[in-house]
Amino acid sequence: MEKDNKIYIQQPFREQYTLTIASEVNAVSALIISTVELRYDFQVLDIRDDHIEVRLLMLDNRIVKANNPMVKEVAQVSQVFGRMYNELHLNLSPKGKVLKVLNTDLILSKWGETKTEMQKYISGNPELEQAMSLNDTIFNSPEKVKVAVQANEFFQVYFGQIFEEIIPRAKKISGTNIFNTANLEWNINIDEMVSKSTEEKICISSDANPVRPFSPGYLNAAYHQFKEQLEINPLHVKMFQSEERVIERNTGKLDEAIIKKVEEVEPKKLYQKFTYKMISDTEKKLQQEKLNSSKAKEATPDITPEIVRENAKPEIYKVVEGKEFTLEEWKIYEERQWKIHQEKKKKKGFFGF
Repeated sequence: MEKDNKIYIQQPFREQYTLTIASEVNAVSALIISTVELRYDFQVLDIRDDHIEVRLLMLDNRIVKANNPMVKEVAQVSQVFGRMYNELHLNLSPKGKVLKVLNTDLILSKWGETKTEMQKYISGNPELEQAMSLNDTIFNSPEKVKVAVQANEFFQVYFGQIFEEIIPRAKKISGTNIFNTANLEWNINIDEMVSKSTEEKICISSDANPVRPFSPGYLNAAYHQFKEQLEINPLHVKMFQSEERVIERNTGKLDEAIIKKVEEVEPKKLYQKFTYKMISDTEKKLQQEKLNSSKAKEATPDITPEIVRENAKPEIYKVVEGKEFTLEEWKIYEERQWKIHQEKKKKKGFFGF
């Protein structure tokens, strides 16, 4: 909902969402392409001045597309880890930041079972063993659980940087590059897309670009592992993050979001490209109904004025002894009657009557 040119969630609601994440990553020697689809049930339970109480359930997590068997292996591991967070009960700030995990005990209780199941995946895999060790640390600390929950893609896509911000707005934030290998400052511009907004919905864009020029320290931290394989030119590095969100004005409920993240160091050799698309079931149904309606109109033949005239009921010009005649029919009838009359006159003259 809009209030003082700010976006808030101000009414409780419950909605289901589909989040599709398409990624293309090229790390010089390996190209990995994948698409993952996640399903969520999101419910706003209560709204206070300083926080909102929400519940988030993960309904499904599946791989739609993958060009590398390793992607499926990693996804299987992620799905197992994801079960730790498939039921979240939280207090969020109006900006969408996790203030408190209300069901920490439930999450921590799942770790023992998950850890046992993970053993069949990590044997002989150093990276997975390291991930196991990291999660062991996380699930021994309620505060670290809160940090892990904050990293959930759902909250990043739903809230982004636009909630409780005066619009339009320009700001600078600290973060990392898209590769997540070095700290970086970003310039963000937030504004309304007036041409796409309606009386019921507001469309907000958020464009982020890194603060330049890149320092030598950043370049070393971000790309040092590739220096032997590539010559890094900081002027050629392309990096941006663009976001669009459609939000109901009266509730603050997100209808649809599209996010694109790109970091391209060397075209065709070193880059990461991500596209996040999230849509509510309600909005998806509305869009499908509009599409079906449009297709139905295209399938209906266009009735031109000529066709209308051809199919229209003829105008009656005259009625004689109960028989209806159009103007054209009456002309033909009169002509026929005249001929009959002339024939009778000729016969009368020949016989002398």
